[in-house]
Amino acid sequence: MKTPRRLPPALLALLLPASLLLGSCTKDNEPMPAPLYLLDQSWQLIEAEGKPTVVMASGAATSLTLSSVDNLSAGQAWCNQYGGKFMLVPGTSYLTFSGQASTRATCAEQPQETRYLDLLPQVRRYTISNRQLQLFDSERPEPLLVFEVK
Repeated sequence: MKTPRRLPPALLALLLPASLLLGSCTKDNEPMPAPLYLLDQSWQLIEAEGKPTVVMASGAATSLTLSSVDNLSAGQAWCNQYGGKFMLVPGTSYLTFSGQASTRATCAEQPQETRYLDLLPQVRRYTISNRQLQLFDSERPEPLLVFEVK
């Protein structure tokens, strides 16, 4: 019986990182790993609490961007720009938002904007599927907010 040959340590040191790198590749029709795809992406709100959202008469849509550099969230709501902090736990679906500060302009869509800004701090987890970001609280199985890649 032959004993299996062992690879030299120097070769193993080269093969291990290469296999990890190749093993993390995805096919063209599969989404990128969620944290990479989630961050530094402009997301457009399409649904809030199960109801489609209304785009303003000006054509502006409510958006959200999460910065990979400083954990800051920012976007345009119906009437105002807003921003705050978020916390993401890598390797999990855990995501939370601080209260979001906004500029103080008023508009006809003010109630929708206020509700949206109240919902963000309730978020506890997210999923990304079919280029949609779904944000959930800790209680309901339905998403609080649904976004599409802008």
